[in-house]
Amino acid sequence: MVLGSSTSPNRANALARHNLKVRPIVTFLLAAAAACTAAQTVPESYSLLLRDDGQTWCAYKSLSEFKSEASALMPTESARITYSSNNLTELTYQIEAESGDWIVVDKYSVLNGEVHLRRANLMAQENLQVIQETVVRGDTVQPFQIVSVTTLDGKKASLQSIDFPAVPVRTNLLAIPFVQVVVEMRSLTVEKLCKRIGK
Repeated sequence: MVLGSSTSPNRANALARHNLKVRPIVTFLLAAAAACTAAQTVPESYSLLLRDDGQTWCAYKSLSEFKSEASALMPTESARITYSSNNLTELTYQIEAESGDWIVVDKYSVLNGEVHLRRANLMAQENLQVIQETVVRGDTVQPFQIVSVTTLDGKKASLQSIDFPAVPVRTNLLAIPFVQVVVEMRSLTVEKLCKRIGK
Protein backbone atom coordinates (compact mmCIF):
# COMPACT_ATOMS: atom_id res chain seq x y z
CA MET A 1 0.00 0.00 0.00
CA VAL A 2 1.21 3.48 -0.78
CA LEU A 3 -0.20 6.65 0.71
CA GLY A 4 -1.73 8.97 -1.89
CA SER A 5 -1.80 8.56 -5.63
CA SER A 6 1.98 8.48 -6.22
CA THR A 7 4.98 6.83 -4.61
CA SER A 8 7.43 9.05 -2.71
CA PRO A 9 11.07 8.91 -3.89
CA ASN A 10 12.26 7.46 -0.56
CA ARG A 11 9.67 4.72 -0.71
CA ALA A 12 10.31 3.87 -4.33
CA ASN A 13 14.05 3.69 -3.68
CA ALA A 14 13.55 1.48 -0.63
CA LEU A 15 11.44 -1.01 -2.53
CA ALA A 16 13.63 -0.96 -5.62
CA ARG A 17 16.75 -1.36 -3.53
CA HIS A 18 15.53 -4.65 -2.11
CA ASN A 19 13.69 -5.85 -5.22
CA LEU A 20 10.66 -6.57 -3.08
CA LYS A 21 7.31 -7.64 -4.34
CA VAL A 22 5.45 -6.46 -1.27
CA ARG A 23 2.08 -5.78 -2.89
CA PRO A 24 1.49 -9.36 -4.10
CA ILE A 25 2.53 -10.72 -0.68
CA VAL A 26 0.14 -8.46 1.19
CA THR A 27 -2.67 -8.96 -1.32
CA PHE A 28 -2.24 -12.69 -0.85
CA LEU A 29 -2.48 -12.33 2.93
CA LEU A 30 -5.74 -10.42 2.67
CA ALA A 31 -7.11 -12.85 0.09
CA ALA A 32 -6.15 -15.77 2.32
CA ALA A 33 -7.98 -14.17 5.23
CA ALA A 34 -11.09 -13.89 3.08
CA ALA A 35 -10.78 -17.47 1.88
CA CYS A 36 -10.45 -18.80 5.41
CA THR A 37 -13.79 -17.27 6.38
CA ALA A 38 -15.60 -18.52 3.29
CA ALA A 39 -16.37 -21.87 4.90
CA GLN A 40 -18.23 -20.29 7.82
CA THR A 41 -22.01 -20.12 7.94
CA VAL A 42 -23.15 -17.18 5.82
CA PRO A 43 -20.22 -14.88 6.64
CA GLU A 44 -20.34 -11.20 5.77
CA SER A 45 -17.05 -9.54 4.95
CA TYR A 46 -16.22 -5.86 4.55
CA SER A 47 -13.03 -4.23 3.30
CA LEU A 48 -11.70 -0.86 4.43
CA LEU A 49 -8.98 1.59 3.51
CA LEU A 50 -7.62 4.80 4.96
CA ARG A 51 -7.74 7.67 2.46
CA ASP A 52 -4.79 9.97 1.89
CA ASP A 53 -6.03 12.61 4.37
CA GLY A 54 -5.04 10.15 7.09
CA GLN A 55 -8.43 10.50 8.83
CA THR A 56 -11.12 9.18 6.50
CA TRP A 57 -11.90 5.47 6.49
CA CYS A 58 -13.97 3.99 3.67
CA ALA A 59 -15.75 0.66 4.05
CA TYR A 60 -16.84 -1.49 1.10
CA LYS A 61 -19.21 -4.41 0.83
CA SER A 62 -17.88 -5.22 -2.65
CA LEU A 63 -14.37 -6.67 -2.66
CA SER A 64 -13.94 -5.76 -6.33
CA GLU A 65 -14.81 -2.11 -5.68
CA PHE A 66 -12.39 -2.06 -2.76
CA LYS A 67 -9.60 -3.53 -4.90
CA SER A 68 -10.26 -0.99 -7.65
CA GLU A 69 -10.06 1.98 -5.29
CA ALA A 70 -7.12 0.53 -3.36
CA SER A 71 -5.20 0.15 -6.62
CA ALA A 72 -5.75 3.83 -7.37
CA LEU A 73 -5.19 5.19 -3.85
CA MET A 74 -2.53 2.71 -2.68
CA PRO A 75 -3.35 3.30 1.02
CA THR A 76 -0.86 2.74 3.83
CA GLU A 77 -3.59 1.21 6.02
CA SER A 78 -6.38 -1.20 5.16
CA ALA A 79 -8.49 -3.84 6.85
CA ARG A 80 -10.93 -6.67 6.27
CA ILE A 81 -13.64 -7.55 8.79
CA THR A 82 -15.77 -10.69 8.83
CA TYR A 83 -19.01 -11.26 10.72
CA SER A 84 -20.67 -14.61 11.33
CA SER A 85 -24.12 -14.74 12.91
CA ASN A 86 -23.87 -10.96 13.46
CA ASN A 87 -20.72 -11.34 15.55
CA LEU A 88 -17.30 -10.04 14.56
CA THR A 89 -15.22 -13.19 14.15
CA GLU A 90 -12.16 -12.04 12.23
CA LEU A 91 -10.29 -8.82 11.56
CA THR A 92 -7.23 -8.44 9.35
CA TYR A 93 -5.44 -5.09 9.64
CA GLN A 94 -2.48 -4.03 7.55
CA ILE A 95 -0.21 -1.01 7.96
CA GLU A 96 2.86 0.06 6.02
CA ALA A 97 5.60 2.53 6.92
CA GLU A 98 5.64 5.52 4.57
CA SER A 99 9.32 4.79 3.95
CA GLY A 100 8.38 1.38 2.59
CA ASP A 101 10.76 -0.25 5.07
CA TRP A 102 8.16 -2.50 6.68
CA ILE A 103 4.62 -3.81 6.58
CA VAL A 104 2.73 -5.40 9.47
CA VAL A 105 -0.32 -7.60 8.86
CA ASP A 106 -2.35 -8.46 11.96
CA LYS A 107 -5.01 -11.16 11.79
CA TYR A 108 -7.31 -11.26 14.82
CA SER A 109 -9.57 -14.30 15.24
CA VAL A 110 -12.21 -14.53 17.97
CA LEU A 111 -12.33 -18.05 19.40
CA ASN A 112 -14.19 -19.16 22.52
CA GLY A 113 -14.17 -15.71 24.07
CA GLU A 114 -10.49 -15.15 23.38
CA VAL A 115 -8.83 -13.14 20.65
CA HIS A 116 -5.98 -14.90 18.86
CA LEU A 117 -3.57 -12.65 16.98
CA ARG A 118 -1.23 -13.81 14.23
CA ARG A 119 1.17 -11.05 13.16
CA ALA A 120 3.29 -10.99 10.01
CA ASN A 121 6.22 -8.56 10.13
CA LEU A 122 7.66 -7.93 6.65
CA MET A 123 10.90 -5.95 6.91
CA ALA A 124 12.57 -4.71 3.74
CA GLN A 125 16.01 -3.71 4.98
CA GLU A 126 16.46 -6.98 6.89
CA ASN A 127 14.82 -9.02 4.09
CA LEU A 128 12.83 -10.88 6.73
CA GLN A 129 9.29 -12.07 7.34
CA VAL A 130 8.70 -12.89 11.00
CA ILE A 131 5.43 -14.53 12.04
CA GLN A 132 4.38 -14.08 15.66
CA GLU A 133 1.33 -15.21 17.64
CA THR A 134 -0.28 -14.15 20.88
CA VAL A 135 -3.58 -14.37 22.76
CA VAL A 136 -5.59 -11.44 24.09
CA ARG A 137 -7.69 -12.08 27.19
CA GLY A 138 -9.68 -9.02 28.19
CA ASP A 139 -7.15 -6.19 28.46
CA THR A 140 -4.21 -8.55 28.89
CA VAL A 141 -1.94 -9.36 25.96
CA GLN A 142 0.22 -12.45 26.34
CA PRO A 143 3.88 -12.21 25.20
CA PHE A 144 4.39 -12.80 21.49
CA GLN A 145 5.70 -16.21 20.45
CA ILE A 146 7.73 -16.48 17.25
CA VAL A 147 6.23 -19.02 14.85
CA SER A 148 8.57 -18.70 11.87
CA VAL A 149 11.39 -16.62 10.42
CA THR A 150 11.99 -16.55 6.66
CA THR A 151 13.33 -14.25 4.00
CA LEU A 152 10.73 -12.31 2.03
CA ASP A 153 10.90 -14.92 -0.73
CA GLY A 154 10.18 -17.73 1.74
CA LYS A 155 13.61 -19.16 2.50
CA LYS A 156 14.39 -20.20 6.06
CA ALA A 157 16.30 -17.56 8.02
CA SER A 158 17.56 -16.85 11.52
CA LEU A 159 16.27 -14.01 13.66
CA GLN A 160 18.74 -11.19 14.02
CA SER A 161 18.80 -8.55 16.74
CA ILE A 162 16.20 -6.22 15.26
CA ASP A 163 13.56 -3.80 16.41
CA PHE A 164 10.06 -4.83 15.40
CA PRO A 165 7.66 -2.15 14.12
CA ALA A 166 5.80 -0.52 17.02
CA VAL A 167 2.26 -1.49 16.06
CA PRO A 168 -0.01 -1.70 19.12
CA VAL A 169 -2.08 -4.80 19.81
CA ARG A 170 -5.82 -4.08 19.91
CA THR A 171 -7.53 -5.45 22.99
CA ASN A 172 -11.06 -4.32 22.10
CA LEU A 173 -11.85 -4.91 18.44
CA LEU A 174 -15.26 -3.27 18.57
CA ALA A 175 -13.72 -0.04 19.90
CA ILE A 176 -11.46 0.42 16.86
CA PRO A 177 -12.74 3.51 15.00
CA PHE A 178 -12.77 1.91 11.55
CA VAL A 179 -14.79 -1.02 12.93
CA GLN A 180 -17.45 1.52 13.92
CA VAL A 181 -17.65 2.58 10.26
CA VAL A 182 -18.59 -1.00 9.36
CA VAL A 183 -21.07 -1.15 12.25
CA GLU A 184 -22.80 1.94 10.89
CA MET A 185 -22.59 0.67 7.34
CA ARG A 186 -24.32 -2.56 8.28
CA SER A 187 -27.10 -0.67 10.06
CA LEU A 188 -27.69 1.45 6.95
CA THR A 189 -27.44 -1.51 4.55
CA VAL A 190 -25.35 0.47 2.07
CA GLU A 191 -22.59 -0.77 -0.23
CA LYS A 192 -20.01 1.88 0.71
CA LEU A 193 -19.51 4.32 3.55
CA CYS A 194 -16.73 6.86 4.16
CA LYS A 195 -16.33 8.67 7.48
CA ARG A 196 -13.74 11.13 8.72
CA ILE A 197 -12.85 9.63 12.07
CA GLY A 198 -9.07 9.45 12.27
CA LYS A 199 -7.34 6.24 13.36
